Amino acid sequence: MVVPWFPLPLISIDTSVTPANCLRKSRNQISNFARQVFKATPKLLCKLVNKSMSNHKFITFEQGWETLHKAITKFHRFLEGLEPDFTLEEYIKLYTTVYELCIQEYTVSRDYARELYDKYRETCEEYIISKVLPSLQEKKGDILLRELLRRWSNYKVMTNHLSYIFDYLDQYIRRHGLASLEEINFSSFNHGVYEKMNKEIMDAIFSMIEQKLAGEKIEHTFVVHTLDFYIEFYKSTKKDKTEPCESVGKDLSKKINLRSSDGTVFEIDYGVALMSKRFEDITETISVGDEVDDISVHKVSSKILTMIVEYCKKHRSCYEHMEGDAKFVEVDPKTLLDLTTCACYMKIESLEKLTWNKVCDLIKGKTPEEIAHIFGDVDGTKLVEENIQGIESLEM
Repeated sequence: MVVPWFPLPLISIDTSVTPANCLRKSRNQISNFARQVFKATPKLLCKLVNKSMSNHKFITFEQGWETLHKAITKFHRFLEGLEPDFTLEEYIKLYTTVYELCIQEYTVSRDYARELYDKYRETCEEYIISKVLPSLQEKKGDILLRELLRRWSNYKVMTNHLSYIFDYLDQYIRRHGLASLEEINFSSFNHGVYEKMNKEIMDAIFSMIEQKLAGEKIEHTFVVHTLDFYIEFYKSTKKDKTEPCESVGKDLSKKINLRSSDGTVFEIDYGVALMSKRFEDITETISVGDEVDDISVHKVSSKILTMIVEYCKKHRSCYEHMEGDAKFVEVDPKTLLDLTTCACYMKIESLEKLTWNKVCDLIKGKTPEEIAHIFGDVDGTKLVEENIQGIESLEM
């Protein structure tokens, strides 16, 4: 369908930047193409809606959804490298189809906008069932994580584009107090993948963390992307986030020894140990009457454990943030990544957030090759080709 009232000359877009070209460069750039197309579109549509009504051709929901569904199917194949790129005209046509359905709210007896909203959710769920879950089943450990990250990246690319195409629904969503498209994107993957495969995913993540802490050779870009996924999903599902990390009825002044991987012993108060959810779980089995207990932290070096103990002594709450925290993470990138990994391993929430925010500052807007260079991976090109193909540069 040609949209005669859409003023293409008013939009300044580099049409040489196609989705296919962007996809070959990085997943992050493909979203930039969509932003170019749709950033100005809603404003222009709102200004021109009155003028367009005289030329407007009403369509049924079935006609509109057939157009959108065909495009969504093509986009699935595009993500797999099986279809050519979308043209600017195709994107505009899809946005216009959504627009034309939504503005018929007062001219038809059916609620087209609500039906589109429900179809959007179904589209996300169907993609997960048909594409994501089958690719993850029967996989474990490192192989599972790499495929999970690839599928999560593809899913974000898809939903980013769909969000732009369905952007006109935002007015309906806000008016009726519904979950945003962004919330649907995340909750669909969370319920459809993370919750269904929680045990397999968490086992794989902590296996990777333990391998990293044990000194095994793991490229840092893979660690970064894994920790990003872990923090984003695990923390989003945690409950009682404001509850103090202290156990009722425990002697918080009791001493506990922490023994690092190289044998260094740190004597700390029981209350300090409770900053770590992992230690809290362990110490549940320790008798209060014991004078000194010894816990082996055989995955953590004395250098990193010294920093963690220092942090915990100052905070005394796993959710507390203090002045001076920013200076605490002013360390070299390798130490920062080790500290982040250990914070996740020991489940110290405020330290996880603190270190991860610093990591994100370092990698924001960087290509996979640049991330590899920051954290000292020697062959960044090989990592991109073999290990992180399809994973977009992280942004928080």
